[in-house]
Amino acid sequence: MKNLLITSIIATLPLISGPAFAADEINVSNGISAAGAPLAVHGADPVALLNDAKVVDGSANHALTHDGASYYFASAENMEAFKANPVKYTPQHGGFCSYGVSVGQKFDGDPDQFLVHDGKLFLFLNAKTRELFMEDVAGTKATADQNWEKIEHKSVEELADT
Repeated sequence: MKNLLITSIIATLPLISGPAFAADEINVSNGISAAGAPLAVHGADPVALLNDAKVVDGSANHALTHDGASYYFASAENMEAFKANPVKYTPQHGGFCSYGVSVGQKFDGDPDQFLVHDGKLFLFLNAKTRELFMEDVAGTKATADQNWEKIEHKSVEELADT
């Protein structure tokens, strides 16, 4: 059943994935931020996701660029928290769907489908991939972490061809 689901997700990948960023290390939206860099986390505030466990749209008024991607924040305080510790607030697996990474693919990470686990932020393509990740958080996370080392610098298109 899981193989069928993975196959159907991969089959629709070109319809749901965004454009590549650099070598696809960070999942970015179609838009370019006011700073001229691709927009990460679909413009949602990653500090609010992690600290408040809720989706809050960020603003170009509170934006900064980290590793070539722009992040928007709902407040100057959240922007400063991110600036002080970006590793804490950036989503795992470059903001791609963590379940997708566990199966060796890079699916879009939707901030509306997130999980905070052990102080880390995970994003998912949809409710189904989040549910599959939740079936075995520790095991799926470990597999995703191992796979991320192998696929971090590969493009979405390269992975879809495998």
